[in-house]
Parts: sequence; structure tokens; C-alpha cells
Amino acid sequence: MRLKLTIISFLFFAHSFSQTINNSDKINSYIESYFRLDRENIHVQFNKNTYVNNEDIGFKGYVLSKNNGKLNTNTTNVQLVVYDNQEQIVLKQLLFTSKGTFAGGIHLTDKFKSGIYHFHFYTNWMNNFNEDDSFTQKIEIIDKSEPYNLKTTEPNYKTAQVTFFPEGGLIIDAINNTIGVKIVDCNQKGIEVEGISIVDSKLNEITKLNTNKMGNGSFYFIPETNESYTLKIKTDKIDIQQPLPKISETGLTLSYNNNLPKNIIAVAIKTNEKGLETYKGKKYTILIHQDGNSIQKELTLKGDETEQVLLFDKKFLSNGVNSIRLLDENLNEITERLVYKYATQKAQTTLEAKAIANDSIILLGKTNTKQAQLSISVLPHDNINLAQNKSIMGTFYLNAYLENPENDNYIYFDQNNKNQKQDMELLMLNQHRSKFLWNNIKANPPKINYKFNKGVTISGKVEKNTSGNSKYRISLISLKNSVFEETAIDQNSDFKFENFFAQDSTVFLLQMINEKSAVKFTKMEARVTPNESKFMLPLRFEKDVCPLEKKPETSFSFSKSPFDGGAVDLAGVTIQNTFKKDVFTHKSDMSINATAFKIDDTEFGNVLDFIGRNGFKTGIDPEENTAYIRNSRDAFSDNPPAVYLDNAVVFDYNLLYSLDLNDVDEIYIDKSGASDTSASSSGTIKIFLKIGSDKNDYFRAKYTSLIVTTGFTKNIEFKNASFESQKEYFYFGTLNWTPTIEIKENPNYELRFPKTGQTEIKVLIEGMAADGQPISEIQTIPVQ
Repeated sequence: MRLKLTIISFLFFAHSFSQTINNSDKINSYIESYFRLDRENIHVQFNKNTYVNNEDIGFKGYVLSKNNGKLNTNTTNVQLVVYDNQEQIVLKQLLFTSKGTFAGGIHLTDKFKSGIYHFHFYTNWMNNFNEDDSFTQKIEIIDKSEPYNLKTTEPNYKTAQVTFFPEGGLIIDAINNTIGVKIVDCNQKGIEVEGISIVDSKLNEITKLNTNKMGNGSFYFIPETNESYTLKIKTDKIDIQQPLPKISETGLTLSYNNNLPKNIIAVAIKTNEKGLETYKGKKYTILIHQDGNSIQKELTLKGDETEQVLLFDKKFLSNGVNSIRLLDENLNEITERLVYKYATQKAQTTLEAKAIANDSIILLGKTNTKQAQLSISVLPHDNINLAQNKSIMGTFYLNAYLENPENDNYIYFDQNNKNQKQDMELLMLNQHRSKFLWNNIKANPPKINYKFNKGVTISGKVEKNTSGNSKYRISLISLKNSVFEETAIDQNSDFKFENFFAQDSTVFLLQMINEKSAVKFTKMEARVTPNESKFMLPLRFEKDVCPLEKKPETSFSFSKSPFDGGAVDLAGVTIQNTFKKDVFTHKSDMSINATAFKIDDTEFGNVLDFIGRNGFKTGIDPEENTAYIRNSRDAFSDNPPAVYLDNAVVFDYNLLYSLDLNDVDEIYIDKSGASDTSASSSGTIKIFLKIGSDKNDYFRAKYTSLIVTTGFTKNIEFKNASFESQKEYFYFGTLNWTPTIEIKENPNYELRFPKTGQTEIKVLIEGMAADGQPISEIQTIPVQ
């Protein structure tokens, strides 16, 4: 399938500036130039974040167009690179994105040892920008054969550290200052503390404060330059004395009130009496913007007022984080504050779980929106993965603008959090700046150095000298995928299919045809180029640096399977003989040395793999992208067996890779070669199709075949792993993972899954509506 290539460009209307261009026009020019190119943001929901090494990992991705605030329908290629905790690459996948979403997964194997892994999702287009818009997710993989230490939800109090965030970056003498405080442990986990004191050099208590669960707090005070101040914490878990930053004699600071009626935000610049001598009469600009959406006002400090306030209508602000910048007359940034605007409308989901017949649960859901894509993970109530707190809102509206992303951000969007807005205001106070630096916006607008990848490229060269004859063309065919494409052969006998959807394991046939579409035999070489991209910005992974405290009460050991190295007691087990003798149609075609296989519905996979499971070595040569069959008894011989499909010789083993066993009736394997006197000593293999299957669908005489091994990764068929005990399943298992739920006009949907003794379940919902409205909820549901 050829992918439609849409060139991403946005009209940029250049201003005709006069020689006396004003600051307002300059600012508009900077903003328009820096944000004129569309950017992609990626959010990925995982079914959970801790896995036993026999489970499946499932994930669903959403790609946002920042310029229109909706799912990006232009994106097709998303690169996934998986790193271990030493930042060594262990896996790469190219993920196909359609209508702004993608789904994928991994069947865990012994390749993934116990430890922490980082899944990094990005696009090549992201490399054009100074800011990191990629997505990372930290997961943990557990080896069942080793004891596992359950993680505590408590922070590491011994490593508590305090950071101050003075409003505007300065603590100014003799005026009321707002100071943000953040207390975290060595893993950057917030620490909630009550009764924190601020004292002066004489130990007089100036004020007190508390921090919330995320470790954020604030206090107000009027300092003096000739005094020093200290934050003191004295509890049974923390003992800290942290000096405050030095008091500045003067300066400018920026503050705002975001809780006024009539949808108004008041922004103020403040200084002290000494500052009036320096700043009085000078012009300043307050700029509020998110990406290319901006509003600005000028002001001049006049008279004897040390504080001046400007009012802005919040209808001009975008949902999410907005930057408030204070600029001087030369458009240098003095300071920056961040403010968050919540959306006025939020999609809400109602859920009901019922136990039904056959020991199953039906989950009935309703999300009050239309035209939406959802993904849902259902976990046991006691599952250890309930710390999974990344929200699609946190990715698109919060972390997309923060210099230091907030990993556990769901609490800021949890509709059950009564302190949601206060928590967000503290988070905004405790930021040094946004990730969009003003100096970059002024002087370093992005340039297109990395292309917007669409699909993969299939290219090659024909051996026959066509001398640039335009009569000849190359046709590309995939019978299973209904692909029929053509392209020209150039004067160098090269051909190319660009922007193509080619999935791993797909077999393509390539033929040279003339102007009458008659096939002309020629040898040719072909390859798939995946347009793989490297991420050019520094990698930023969420690391655990706190020492792991191993305690007997937190150690968990998995049960051993009754089949692990021991005999199984079969007392009381009744064995029934259900053997049914197969009737073979073509047995007379083979010698007595041949092994006959009747293919029934229990067989799976393709014919090449079947041959590999029954006496021959098979595989795909990664350099040639071609299948091979070798006699396992003669590892030093490249002489292949003779292979027949409905008694027609098969020269191209790639066809066996695309031939499903459900189209096959019988297979005969003779490793001696006695079934065919003309065959080599490497053996004979005969394949007979079921009635109704046409070998011409798989067999062509004048073609070259190509097996795709570097194309888009196939999504897995997600399956729940088995556990030896109910306790293990409740701690680590997944009840249901449904990555693709499409809401059209009907907002109702339902899921069914085994009950397994649950009285309560946890449901994690993420999604995006067609109008750009994000959906994110975590609910605990009783099973009726």
C-alpha cells in the first residue's frame, strides 16, 4: 500500500516592516517564525508498567499535531527504541501510525532479563526542533525464578532535599515575596511534610508552610537584606536546615492571580523603592503565549507605585501551560512565569462491571463524546502497577512545555482530586522556566534538516539492460495484502517504490513488464529501506538512584510450576484415546522413507516454519532477505532439498514463507531424497494444497520475491500470561487489554474477560476525541 505524502508547510505571512518597526511587531515576528512548523507530540499508554518475563507488553500511542490540537493524521512512521538501564539498545521497532494512533506490543522472552527498561518513541521530524517532544516510559521486568522486592509507596526520607523557587527568580528586599518550595527524595519522588518553619538568624519563626503529596509548597514573607533566613524541618523522619537564597537589594519580579472572576488573569510586575530609581520610566512588555498563540501588553513604571497590574482575558490563552514573559525595551527576557489553563469541558466516563454466566465479567462503558479513539487496561484491584500515573493530558498539555517533565502527573487531572487547581498552581510556581527558551525564539528558529518520513522504500536494480527504455516497468505484487503497484525503470536500470507501507514478514513479488503488461523475465535485486532515524537530542530517562531497601516483609517469591523438574501425580486421571487415523491422498507419490503430515486446524504459521520444525534448518538470510532450507544432517552443505508445490518445482523458497498452513492439505518430507530420483541427496519435500486453493496464487515463473524484514513491525496478538497462584495473578496480572475502541455516534461500549475471583477492578482509560479533547481516567469499579 502506497502512503499519501502530504508536505507539511504552513503559510508564513512576512510583515513589511518599516525602519521604525515597533517591539510588538518584532515579538509577533519571533513567535510566528519559531512556531510556524507543525510539531508532533507522542503519548503512549501501556497496559501496565511491571511485567513478569513470560507476559505480553501492550501499548497504544497517540500522536498530536500541536498546530491544530488534534490527532496528527499526517504521521505514519513512529520509531521505538528500547534501552536497558545501562542505555544499551535491546530492541528497535518501526510502528505504523494511522489517523494519529498506533498499537503494538512485545512477547517477552529470556532476552529481557530482570531490570529496568526504557521505551523511547519518536519521529524523524522531531529532530528539526530544539525541544524534546518524544515520549519515554520506564517499565520493570521480573524474572519469576528470582525473589522480587515489592516497591514501597513511601519516599526515601533519608535523602530528602529542598529546592527554592522565588517568584520571578529573585527574593527582593522589603516587599512581599512568594517563594516556592519543593521537597523530593533521591528518585525525585515528592515528600509531604507539615509544619515546616522559616526562621531568621535569631531563630525567630517568620512563617510556616506545608508541602503536598508531590512535595510542592509555598510561603510569603517580607525579607531584609541584612538578615539571613533558614528553612527548618524537624520530624521523626526528616531533620533538615536549609538556608534560603541571598536577598537581592532590588530587582523586578513577576506574579499573577489566576483565580479572579469573569475569566480574568491579573499579571503584576513588582519592585521595591530602590528599584524605582532604576526602572521608573522604562517600557516593558508582558507576553503571554503557548506555541504560536500569543497576547501582549506594554507598560511603563510611573510615579511612586512599586507594583503595576495588567488584566488579560483568559479566552486568549490556550488550554495547558502558557508562558508569561517580562521583556525589557530591547526584548531581553527579565523573567518568566508559567500559568496553567484548564479546559472548560472534560469528557467523562461512566463504568459498570457485572459478573455474568461462565464466570466472566462484562464491563459496560460510556464516554460522553463522539468520534473518539480509546484504549483501556483492566487490572486486578491489588495489582502493584497502580502507580502508573502518566496521563495523556499530562503529556500533551503539561510536559509538552516543561523543562523538567512531571512523570507522575495524573493527580493534576484526577477529577476526584479536590485540590487539583491548587496543586497545579504550586507546580507552576516551582518551575525555573519553560522548555521554550526566549533566546532560541528570538534568534534560532527551526530549520528543516530532517524529513517527514512516510512509509519505507522498496528499491532495486534489474540485470537486463533496458537502456532507459520507458516501455519497461516494474510491478510490485503482494497477493495476501492485495498490493499491485508499478514504477518506472530509470536509465541506470534502477527502480524505486517510495512512501510504501510494507509490514515485516510480507512477501512481495517483483516482475518486469512491457507496455503491453506482458511479463519479461530478468534477474533483479531488491531491498527494503526502513527510513530508520536516530534521535538527535540527548536522551532523558527516568532513573531510580535511591538504594533499594530489601526487607523480608517486602520480598515476594513466585510459586514453582508442578512441571518444573518433578513428576506429576496422575492418580485419578482418566486417559481417553481420541486418536483418529489420517487418510492421505498423495502418499503413493512418495517413497516409504517419507514422513506424511495431514494439516488440520490445530497447525499454525507458515510452511517454511513447519519445515523448520520437522527436520530441516530454515530461516531468512538478513543480508539477502531470502528464505533458505538446509538439511540439518549436513550442516556444511548448501545443497537444498527439492521442493514441490502440487508437483510443480519451487525454486523460490520465499513463497513458502507467505504460504499459510491453513491453505495446505498435506506435506511429505523425505530427508533421504528417495522420493525423487532427480533430486539431490539433500531430500525431497512435497506440499499439496487444499481443494479450492490455487497454486498460481503463490507460484510465479517470471518474478523475483522479497521478504520484508526491516519494515513496519506487526502488532502482537495480546494474550494474558498464566500464573501459578491467584495471589500472583492479582499482584502482577492483566485482566484485559483493549488497545482499540472506536467511538462513533454511539458512546457506549463493552468488554468481556474472565472473572478470576475479583470483587473490585481498576480500569485505566486513555484516549482522544476527534475535536482534540483528551480522555484520561483511572477508576475503581466494584463487580456486581
